Amino acid sequence: MSTCERLWVYGSLLCGYFNHVKVLQGRVLCVQPARIKGRLFHQLHKGYPALLHGSDWVYGELLEVKDFASVLPLVDALEGYEYGGADNEYERTVSEVFALEDGIWKVANAYVYWYGRKDLGTKENPALYLPGGDWKGYMRG
Repeated sequence: MSTCERLWVYGSLLCGYFNHVKVLQGRVLCVQPARIKGRLFHQLHKGYPALLHGSDWVYGELLEVKDFASVLPLVDALEGYEYGGADNEYERTVSEVFALEDGIWKVANAYVYWYGRKDLGTKENPALYLPGGDWKGYMRG
């Protein structure tokens, strides 16, 4: 059985952003523009995005990472994910993404961190819907 050894990222783990530098810098072998079907929000008090299931295109990067087995627990910790955890901030699943390769969107599987809590958009966790699905663009202003 083959294992998934790619990550699809859409927020602070994007190349050049603070958590990429903290966890992934020097460990990425390949980066491809990629997208997924979902709904993207910016969490106003937290300063990073949340991805929910939906029908919008959400844009990010497909990463191939060296020494994946040692990197995945670091990303899990960053994302507040614990296998079987009852209160995970994000849930990690293998999901279908579409990577841009030679001008064509090609299907690939990757680990994706979906927002796992019910507080999105509440008084405690206000959020801004990003209909364009591009957190990097939102952060650039």
